[in-house]
Amino acid sequence: MKKVFLLITMILIASIASCGGGGSHDAFIFIPGGNDPGDYDVIYNQTSVDEYEIEMSAARWQALQNNPFIYVSGTLKFKDETYYNVGIRYKGNSSYFAMPGPKKSFKVHFNEYVPGQYFHGLKKLNFNNGFNDPTLMREALAYKLMRDGGVPASRTSHIKLYVTVPGIHSREYFGVYTSVEQVNKSFLQDRFSNNGGNLFKAEAAGSDLTYLGPGKISYIPKYELKTNELLNDYSDLINLCNVVTNTADNQFKSEIEAVFNVDGFLSWLAVNTILSYQDSYAGKAHNYYLYHNNDTGKFDYIPWDLNTTFGQSRFGKSADYMLNLDIYQPTFGEYRILIDRLFNIPEYVTSYENRMQSLLDNYFNSAAMDPAIDTMYNLIKDDVHADTKKMFDNAAFDTCVVQDLPDPPDPQRTLGLKPYVTDRGTSIQSQLSP
Repeated sequence: MKKVFLLITMILIASIASCGGGGSHDAFIFIPGGNDPGDYDVIYNQTSVDEYEIEMSAARWQALQNNPFIYVSGTLKFKDETYYNVGIRYKGNSSYFAMPGPKKSFKVHFNEYVPGQYFHGLKKLNFNNGFNDPTLMREALAYKLMRDGGVPASRTSHIKLYVTVPGIHSREYFGVYTSVEQVNKSFLQDRFSNNGGNLFKAEAAGSDLTYLGPGKISYIPKYELKTNELLNDYSDLINLCNVVTNTADNQFKSEIEAVFNVDGFLSWLAVNTILSYQDSYAGKAHNYYLYHNNDTGKFDYIPWDLNTTFGQSRFGKSADYMLNLDIYQPTFGEYRILIDRLFNIPEYVTSYENRMQSLLDNYFNSAAMDPAIDTMYNLIKDDVHADTKKMFDNAAFDTCVVQDLPDPPDPQRTLGLKPYVTDRGTSIQSQLSP
């Protein structure tokens, strides 16, 4: 009864204090479960395409256009729930700057302005626009394959996004987005049962774990500390890079296993190689997190930003190159010191091969993937067809599920999902069993 009274009181206070179009900075609504952890099945599901609506004033909308990566205050609606005074900004690199039209990716921060405000136990939401993916499914499928492969990877769901800005957007449909779970303390607690260690985000290209000397100043531009910011201690990361770079060959196995979850990294590498994902540590050396796990004392590798998987992160390479990427040289012609050193140890190569074979047998094959692709396609099809702001047209969306765009032998064609599964699987199997 006390909880019901508190809920009603909070709603009345918020209703009286709110001012619409983004609200004031001291009004918000808590909803049942809003601050409870573990509500992931509600937010990240693949059985429905839920509606979200962003609202803000025209002045704040203009401020967002002027400074796209700075939060402005707005309102988020989800089902019958309303959250005032949330931080809203654009996100992404290519998905922002190279995306034509208004369908940009958004990040929503629930306690940017109101400490203690959460959304079903979550602090942030990411709404990704499906940049450079005609199917709008690559990201969700890739994260699922990561999780199936034992990798601590984000949950996802497809959502419909509406935007309301008085005089500019009247509950305008911005289309289908992929909602991707943020890697933060909530994520860490759920995956590792602890969240007190350092979490680093490697966003800048070239974050390849090479030792850059004993001073943290050289590491800060490449690795952003996302937890324990006040302590600002990079010594554990510097030690990891020192081990990766400077340990003698005859000591490397014991030294790297003391500070790094090698098994977890090999699981990620097997999936990443199957997906021919160049925009990762293996290629451009970014788009990942490292978590210094409190319980093990070792770093865990966490993937991020999987929107151009299934051979779509080209950087000038051909479709056939992606389909036939050498599983024993999975770095796209780059030198990646950690992968190179691990592959010098036969035991690790065998472990990597076994993981890849298990993925081919159980998850990455037409019998398993085609129904999953069909289910996802049928779930989002009508909403995607109604999405006039997406990067590709409806014909491309429908076609790229079942065949390449345009047809082969165009070396720069966009690889269709189902053909990719078949052709990439065949290539990998031939390399595993020549």
